[in-house]
Parts: sequence; C-alpha cells; structure tokens
Amino acid sequence: MSTASSRPQLSLDELRRLKWLLGGALALVSLWTVFFLDIEALGLVAFASAAIAAVLVWPQLPARVPALVWRLAVPAIVVAAGVDLYLSADTLPVLIRLAVLLVLYRTMAYRRKREDLQLIVLGLFLIVVAGVLTVSLGFAFLLLVFTACALGFLFVVTLIDLVDTGPKVMRPEEMREVPAWARGGWGAAAARFRQVADWRLLGFASVLFAGVVGVSALLFLLIPRFEIGSGFFLDKYITRQSRTGFTDTVRFGGVAELVRDESVAMRVDLTDAASLPRAPYFRLVVLDEYTPEGFRLSAPMKADLLRAQRITQVLRERGLAREAVGGQWTFYVEPGVSRFLPLPGSFTLLRLRDPAPVQTHVGARLVGLRSEPLAMTAFQLDGVELAAAVRDAAMARVVQESRAGGLRPDDPARHLMLTLQPPAGAANAATLRRVLQEITGGETLDAAAFAERATAWLHRRHAYALAANIPRGPQDDIVKWLDSNEPGFCEFFAGALAVLSRAAGHPARVVAGFRGGTLNAFENYIMVRNSDAHAWVEIFDGEENWVRVDPTLGSAAAETDADSLAAAGERDSSWDARLDSLRVLWYRRVVNFDARQQVEMVDAVKGFTTRAGEALRARLEAWTQRLKAWLAGPWDLRRLGRAAGAAALLGVALVLGWRLSGWLRGQWQRRRQPGESDPVRREAGRWLRELAEGARRKVERQNVGEDLRDAALQGVRAELERLRFGRRETWPEPRRVFQQARRWRRVLRR
Repeated sequence: MSTASSRPQLSLDELRRLKWLLGGALALVSLWTVFFLDIEALGLVAFASAAIAAVLVWPQLPARVPALVWRLAVPAIVVAAGVDLYLSADTLPVLIRLAVLLVLYRTMAYRRKREDLQLIVLGLFLIVVAGVLTVSLGFAFLLLVFTACALGFLFVVTLIDLVDTGPKVMRPEEMREVPAWARGGWGAAAARFRQVADWRLLGFASVLFAGVVGVSALLFLLIPRFEIGSGFFLDKYITRQSRTGFTDTVRFGGVAELVRDESVAMRVDLTDAASLPRAPYFRLVVLDEYTPEGFRLSAPMKADLLRAQRITQVLRERGLAREAVGGQWTFYVEPGVSRFLPLPGSFTLLRLRDPAPVQTHVGARLVGLRSEPLAMTAFQLDGVELAAAVRDAAMARVVQESRAGGLRPDDPARHLMLTLQPPAGAANAATLRRVLQEITGGETLDAAAFAERATAWLHRRHAYALAANIPRGPQDDIVKWLDSNEPGFCEFFAGALAVLSRAAGHPARVVAGFRGGTLNAFENYIMVRNSDAHAWVEIFDGEENWVRVDPTLGSAAAETDADSLAAAGERDSSWDARLDSLRVLWYRRVVNFDARQQVEMVDAVKGFTTRAGEALRARLEAWTQRLKAWLAGPWDLRRLGRAAGAAALLGVALVLGWRLSGWLRGQWQRRRQPGESDPVRREAGRWLRELAEGARRKVERQNVGEDLRDAALQGVRAELERLRFGRRETWPEPRRVFQQARRWRRVLRR
C-alpha cells in the first residue's frame, strides 16, 4: 500500500516573514513613484528607501530601536508636517512628503493586520498621485509591480488572519522584543520558500496575471481611438437599434412615443447658459424624402454622407463667429439616441473626444458617426450661432437652374428636387389644391409668407394631442389628416406643412431633434430629456437658406415667454437632478478627460494649494507676531496672575477633554464589543500579559526551568483569569487582586 506524501506548508512564523518581505517591497515600489514627480522629496525618498531596505535584510533592527523613539515617532511626524506646511508654498508636496514619512514609519515597525492595511492605503495614495501627474512608461511598470506585490501581500495577510486570533494592532511594548519569525537569516527562509513552492501554480498565476495585463494594455491602446464595438469583426454581430425615433427614417408616431419617456437623452454643459434662449433647437436628422409611412433620409443624401466619411477628431464649419452664444458647448449624449450629433446651430469648431469615422453633409448641416455608438458620446462646439437658417449653396444653384430651364438629367444635385415632391396620386393632388386655395386665396406668396399662413391655417383646424385619429379613405394619411379636424402631434403638424409647402412650389424638408431642456440646479447644465423630442420644418427661401418653421401648436408662443432659459427660472432641483449632477461630474473629470484639461486641473490644484498655503502661513505669522508682542509687553503681578489663571484653565480644559474623550471611547467600545469594554476585565487582561511576560523573562534570565510554579503566583493568575473571563458574581475583590499582581511584578523583575 502506497501513501501519498502531502506537500509541506509554511508555518505561521514563515508566513509572517513572507508578509514582511512583500510589505517592504510594496513600500519601496510606492516610494519610487515619487521620482516621477517634480517635487522636492528625492532625498527623503532615498533615505526612506535605504532604511526600508535595511530592515528588509535585517528584520531584527526595529527591536533595537529604543521604545521612546517609537512613542515619539508619530508626534514627530505630525510636527514635521506642520513645519513643512508653514515653510512650503505648496500643499501637495507637503502631503507627499508626509505620506513618505508615514510609509517609512509603518514599514520599519512590526505590524499586524490593521497596520498592514494602513501600509496599503498609504502606498495607494502615492500611486494615485503619481498616476494623475505623470504619463511615464516607467511609472506604468512600477504600477504593475505594485499591483503584484499588493495582491500577494493581501493574500498572505488573509492567510495569517485565518490562523492568528490575537489582537489586530501591535502594542508598543511588543516592539522591544525580536519576534520569533524575525530570527535567523534569509538563506534558510529562501530554502524553505523554495521547498513549499508549487511552481505549477505560481507559473499559472504568472501567466494569468500577464494575460490580464496584456488585455488591459490592448484595450487601453484601442478604446481611446475608436469604439470597441466598431473596431473588431464583432461589429457585424451587434444590432444597433435606436431607442428614439432619430434614425434615417422617422415614422409617424415615433416621436410621439418618445415624448412619454422622461429619461435624460443628453446633457449640454455651457460656459454661459444665461445667453441661451428658453427653448433651443437641437437638430439631429434631416428627412428630405416623403413616403406614405413618414419622412426619411433619401438614398442620394445617404450616399453623399458616405462619400464624405473620414476619420477625424476636429471639424470646422466656418470662420470666426459674429454672434456666438453660450461660450463652449460640451455635449454628453447617451447611447441609443442617434448616430447623428445634435447641433444647436452653425459652429466654428466641432471637437470629438477621440478620432472616429465621421460623416458630414454641409447643405443639411448633418454630422453623424458611421454607426450608432454603444456608449456615451462626448463632443464640444465652439463659436455656436443659433440662427434659424441653414445656408445651402448647392440647393440655391439647383433652384436657379430649374428656373432658367430645368436641370440636366445627369446633374449630381438633381436629387435635391426631392424636397419638391408631395404625395403622389390624383386624389391627393386635388385635396392639396383645394387646401392651398383656402390658405393663399389665389395669391402668389413667397416662402416666408406662405409658411405663416399655412401655420395659422393648421392651428385653426387642428389641436395638439399625443394621439391622432386618421380618417378612412384612399388618400395619403397626412393628406387625410390635414383635411380633417382631428388633433395631432408635432410629426403631423410638421409633415402637413412640408407637404403643403411642396405642393405650393416651395422646397421643404422635415427636421427631427430636441427642443427645450431644463437647467440643473446643482451643476448649471442643461438636461435634455427624451420627452423634449420634437419635429419641425425647414423651408427654402428661394435664395440660399433653409429657414426653420415650427408649425406645432404652442411652439411659437413659448419662445416669447422669457428672454432666456436661465431667466425662465425653470431649474430642476429634484433628487433625480441631484443624482444626475453626479453623473455630469464624472463626465467632466473622467470621461471627457484630455491632456489639456489635465494640465488645467493640475494648475488649478496647484493654484488652490498655493493660495491655501499662503493664507495659512500668513495667519500663522500673524498669530506668531501677536504672541511675540504679547510676550514682549510689560509684565507685572496682575498680568502674571492672569496668565497663570489662563494656563490653569487651559490645563483643566485639556484634562476634562481627555477624560471626556476617554469616556466616549469607552462608550463606543462598550457598544462595539460589550465583553471587552469592562474596565476590570481590561485591567485583568493587562496584568495577565505582564505577569506572563515577566515570568518568561525571569526564566530566560536565571534559567530556572520552563515555568515558575510558585503556588501563590498561580493563585494570583487564577484570580486574574476569573476577573478576565469569569462571571461577575464569581469575582474576587479586584483591588486586592491587582495589588497582589503588582507585588509579583516586582518579584519577577528582580
């Protein structure tokens, strides 16, 4: 019969030695990241690195340091940080130097679980600061090493915590003795580590870690340049379906369904929201071809967009703005809205967050991505002008040539005449002629006059509603609706005006997008909801511009209610708006983060810390001068008495404060650990530890055997254990027991 030998395992002391090694390595790596910062701390980092390396090689060194040094270390660090803050012009370097000192102190001292976690937090602080302020590849390597050390360190700490049920904090008196794990050299420890190592498991873990690092690096390189869903072959297996109606086709009823959705579709961050009108228009898609189901983007215009596609990050539409509003506009568009970007008007510069395949159409003022994004889309506009007109030189040429005798059959711009095609059919044409006669009275009107009369006629015949009842009959739906008295929503008003304008000989097209928005009361940006979805019309004026006309009942009146969106006083201060403002804060500082904003943020932090440091230093100097003036004043018995009285009152206040804090700590401890909060039990536990330590030292000092078996001493220990762990009704008199313990402590020290 064969027996399988089990793999040897590390003992508790060997795990503690491994933890000491990993903690020191983690501390060194976090300290070395400071070398990538332009901060006067290099000498301090070099000294701390040398000291940590020394205690790593000789872990017995901390026990050789006098106990008074360990007790004064933290107060000395606090005083040094205060002096550094007083003398330094910047606050951030002071915090980094303070973190270096704390890492040095925590690494050189013996640690238990709580101190180990503090070491990780301090190291993370240095790593995060260096990560924000540097882009060095050397830092990236140190970050990987830190990650590996931190994972191993936490793993070993967890293993030790499963076995070690002692206190979680190192007591000062324990620093005076070399722990068992720190005795001996590293040669024997390394041999032991090699003996228990499972090389297959370590190899697998290393390959897994390298794989995660490789995938993360690949994603880091790819994601900033293009959307991950569009960059691989998976693109063809991803179905993109807009949640809104803003695709290449807007069917009748699509926008009305969207109006019932109160979720936020996009957020618009402006540097000057006061100049924005109350109900701004955001154009998304232009629909130039009419079908019985609704308007759609024609195939020739799609082809124009595809031909104009290029990978870019910056688009320029025109020169300097003459009447720019809003300053710089930053858009955060949620996924599922549209592949087209919402544009409030003409612009000088459009800047995407990252280079991407972009399609543009100048005459329609369309800017669209190649495919609908699966994540939030961010872009910025500079020099925005909110004119209600879009200049289209190509359409102007087509109109002029058609007036002069018609277009050539092979003219590439011939498809623009789609904006003159009303619904086909004799019945539709007859109804449109009759309605046009009611609107114009037989007069020949220009585009602006016709749009005004046609809009007024629609308002007299139709009310606004989110549901429309289409009369029965063989005619086109939009023709039947405009010839009825049924209510309708924005798509029917817009479609009816576009059809009437085309029948009257004026090119017209439907535009879908958003209208309006609400100011967030917490972060002062515009929240545009899906319920703000809207459709309107653009009519060609016969010269060179497409002019916006909004025929929906109530839309024109809302524009005159207030001068601006800010003046209207419509600010959302609900809890939903408060939560949404947190999302915008994330977008501002993380999602839309580029090198220029990073420099601006660093400069802002540096300026703030500099101003704060100067103000604090000025206040300290004023207090110092006041104290010097007070000390330099003439002293007499009365003044001396007042000073003594003030000092006495201050002393009493400090004593009372200390007593109060002790009482509060006791109350908190009693609530958290009821069994540990009793002062008698705590005192008994302290005397048990002291007697055990004194007996051990006496045994080592006098070589009297393994233990002191004096009956009186054993009796005192038994009574202390009853006070520590027994029921209260079985306790002996505590004061007498503590006096006996005090006498035995003196005996054991001889």
